[in-house]
Amino acid sequence: MSKEKYGVGLFGMGWVSGEHIKAYIGHPLCKVKALASRSRKSAEEKKAQFSLDCDVLDTFDQLLERDDIHIISICSRPIARAEEIVKCCKAGKHFFSEIHICNTHDELKAVIDAYGSAKVKGITGFVLQRNPMIMSIVSLIEKGGLGNLFFVETDYWHELGPWWRGWWWGQKTEYSGSTTLLGGVHSLATLMAFGGDVEEVSAYNVRGHRKDFEYVPTYAALLKFKNGALGRTGGSFEIECPYVFNIILHGSKGSVINDKFYSKELFKGQDDWQMLAGTKPDSGHVSHHPFPEMVDSLVSYIEGNEQASDVNIDFAIKVHELALAIDKSAESGKPVTLPL
Repeated sequence: MSKEKYGVGLFGMGWVSGEHIKAYIGHPLCKVKALASRSRKSAEEKKAQFSLDCDVLDTFDQLLERDDIHIISICSRPIARAEEIVKCCKAGKHFFSEIHICNTHDELKAVIDAYGSAKVKGITGFVLQRNPMIMSIVSLIEKGGLGNLFFVETDYWHELGPWWRGWWWGQKTEYSGSTTLLGGVHSLATLMAFGGDVEEVSAYNVRGHRKDFEYVPTYAALLKFKNGALGRTGGSFEIECPYVFNIILHGSKGSVINDKFYSKELFKGQDDWQMLAGTKPDSGHVSHHPFPEMVDSLVSYIEGNEQASDVNIDFAIKVHELALAIDKSAESGKPVTLPL
């Protein structure tokens, strides 16, 4: 199979699908075979935009029926993704799903059950795992520059409102789940990339001043990692400031605060903060997201390199489980132990 091209189908023709398409066009082993969407017009427009030699289909199930399609990119709204992942697993299709992949624990369990019995590979769109600044921090940790981490914090502060194209569904619990699931999973994935698995969470949420969200739009949580480290995370869609992706790390030999780091372990003469260069995680534009690297990771993963993808579905399950645990703790007012 490695000498042939992987046929690709995409479902959902929103903004992010264009970045998926460009990544597949640029990969030597991939060829876009079909586009599908709830709106056939949007699929036709995307085909024309990229001058694709491909078919336009009407439904997700039609992509599953095609023998020449081996990979499906799931760019639909969150309400449909769990069901579509399950269908990919049952049909033997590899997949690249946007996040988040579920709105409820039952949906996550359905994904776990389907993927566990399937012979497919799947990744999710945790693009910040390939963000230059995040990768620099991970490298700093792996090289021992911070020593043993004992405190890890990431926060997702991102106002949402009617200016956003997806506002009509993004404000609804049925479609989006919660702030934690719709946006916070990005910070949770980064939190776990730094600190590892979480074993317990205590959380609270509050409706600060916005009444136009069905769910409570602001949360904060205190976390205990399995390695004994302490964690903290928060997020809000009702803040009144530009997007902020906050990072605070403290270890036995150094610290990181957003784009600043301090490590005398690696820099003996350091007597003040140094700066981390590269695109910051609070760049929300999808053109800054590393989709070519994500597709390359998926193809390598499919071809047998089990270490190729740090954004595989197994990691995504842990991240979404943590998000659901935060919401459960905030609702109940009690600590929640992981795994659920």
